[in-house]
Amino acid sequence: MHKILGYLLLCAGLFLIFFACVGMYKTFILKAPVTQIVKMSSVTAQTAQGHQIQIPMDGVNQLANTALFALLMVFLAGAGGRVAGAGINLLKVERIYDALNELDLQKKEDLETLKKV
Repeated sequence: MHKILGYLLLCAGLFLIFFACVGMYKTFILKAPVTQIVKMSSVTAQTAQGHQIQIPMDGVNQLANTALFALLMVFLAGAGGRVAGAGINLLKVERIYDALNELDLQKKEDLETLKKV
C-alpha cells in the first residue's frame, strides 16, 4: 500500500514541477501573455505649475501580473517538490520494512546487520 501511495505522490509532485516549469517557459521564453489579475487605471497627477499629467499604468500592470504569475509558479514547484519528497520517503520506509522482514533474527550475522542499521 505504501508503494502505490508513494509512487502516486512522486508522480503528482513531478507533474506539479513540470507544470510550473512549462508555465514559466511559455511566459518568459515564448512571451505568452499572462492572465490579467491586477488592473490599475491611469493616474492623473497635478504639477506645481497647475498642469495635469496623466500617468499610464500599462507597464505597471504587466509587471505586477508577471510577478504574481512567477510567484504562483514558484509556489507550485515548491509544493511539487514537497509532495514528491513525501512520496520518496514512503518508498524508503517500504524498503526498510521489506529488508527487516527478510532478516532472520536467529542468525548472529543478521543481528549484527540490524545493529548497524
